[in-house]
Amino acid sequence: MTVRLYRSTDTSAPSLTGVAGTLTSLLDAILVNGYGSQTAAGWTIAYTGTNKRVYTMASGGTGYSIYVDDSAPGTGGGREARVSGWTTPTGLGAGSGQFPTPAQMAAPSGALVIRKSATADATARAWTVVADGHTFYLFSETGDFTSPFCAYPFMFGDFFTYGSTDANNCMIIGRTLENNANAGVAAGFSQASMVDAFGSIAYCNSTGLSNTLPGHFIASNYTGVGGSVPAGKHVDIAKMGGQQAGALGPMQMGFLGIWTTGSQGTGTSWTSEFNYPNSPDSGLYVSPVWIHHNGFVRGYLKGLWAPLQNHPIAHNDTYSGTGVMSGKSLLAQDIIGLSNCWNSGPIVGAAQVHIETSDTWS
Repeated sequence: MTVRLYRSTDTSAPSLTGVAGTLTSLLDAILVNGYGSQTAAGWTIAYTGTNKRVYTMASGGTGYSIYVDDSAPGTGGGREARVSGWTTPTGLGAGSGQFPTPAQMAAPSGALVIRKSATADATARAWTVVADGHTFYLFSETGDFTSPFCAYPFMFGDFFTYGSTDANNCMIIGRTLENNANAGVAAGFSQASMVDAFGSIAYCNSTGLSNTLPGHFIASNYTGVGGSVPAGKHVDIAKMGGQQAGALGPMQMGFLGIWTTGSQGTGTSWTSEFNYPNSPDSGLYVSPVWIHHNGFVRGYLKGLWAPLQNHPIAHNDTYSGTGVMSGKSLLAQDIIGLSNCWNSGPIVGAAQVHIETSDTWS
């Protein structure tokens, strides 16, 4: 499927605000209808209601769907929407194969959260979407965090699987709490209370490939047996001196990508041991973002890369890959990064991801 970049700065781009219905209008335009000179990503609307949609991906992938309730369903009002994945929807929030399930997410029941805006009003927020017919990434600049600046990310769709018979490689990654502007930990220091875990990884005094992250769910196991599976993700930590336990490298601190500065509860700041540019070749290094659960690597996220150096470029900067990355065009996005590895307090900072905007997802 063709990879396409959509931005709030495009001519005739839809507006994203803290008003009910603006997210479904945005997704209608991006996924289904197109706008201005921008062609739609190739999805369809399976079911529709007032500020509610079920979007189904194009043929050729898992064929699964996402239900979006943008009717101001929670305590955050129009600031947020509720979302869930479905393998076989039969209506708005109805069908089989829901992920996450109500048992996995009690509040909101069986749903994750997309944060649209810090305010429940018509203030327009900048946004970026990168999508193909099977997967989309949404980065919302909600206005919640300006120091450090961070966008709130969301992902839904198929990922690349290592299983030759894996027909359930569809994932959803989103926020776990409503009406909470906090980027880090809602209560205490347990991972179960993280608001935003997209910017986190699993190597943080954890059990490695059996470690999962809040707000990460796959439609089913690769065997097809059972339903929704909690999952985690990891990156290449060797170049940064990080270890699952031991030396205090950045990845042991639990971040995806690297942050400008991250303050631990006692006031300590942590930065990367691997600086940009790399001295011998002036290089910028990135790692795939691998998906795991139950002790094995399931696959990796499409088109998404984690920089291995200390916040190497600025938000919205672009560059072209070289070597094995030749032909790829990439866009940097600063997102919430957090860790709870230390009992003395959470670490919150600006993580970064680099996403391919060229038609090179492979």
